[in-house]
Amino acid sequence: MPPKTAPREFGLLGFDHVDVRVRDRAKARRFFVEQMGMDVIGEGADHTFLLFGDQVLGLHDSDGKETTLNGIDHLAFRVSEWTGLRSRVGRSRVVITGEKERDDSRSLYLRGPEGIRIELVWRPDPHSHVCTHPPPMPVPRPEPEED
Repeated sequence: MPPKTAPREFGLLGFDHVDVRVRDRAKARRFFVEQMGMDVIGEGADHTFLLFGDQVLGLHDSDGKETTLNGIDHLAFRVSEWTGLRSRVGRSRVVITGEKERDDSRSLYLRGPEGIRIELVWRPDPHSHVCTHPPPMPVPRPEPEED
């Protein structure tokens, strides 16, 4: 496991919330509340805030101009137990689109509302998050020209 880097001067600790724009907020709300077990902690004319653990997912009404999820690839939620997860998800009639096993984790991929891809991740050591992809190579800087 690579050594932890020093905290940046911004004092970042982790995710606070993720906001996504959706065309049908009521349908998305039902999915995340009824299927994923999140709690509604706030709602307004154009938004719903959902809580899971100490993380917040914000659902916002689309302005109709978005054709994609504005660069969001998927939402990954950590789960506390792997045993029986596939059958529990299947019983809830959520569509499972894939499954992957790695050295340090297992994932189940789901289809959420409006094409939102969802990953449920289980890690035997919840404090471990090993990245198997090497970091990018540094970009060489050009040598200063001498006069």
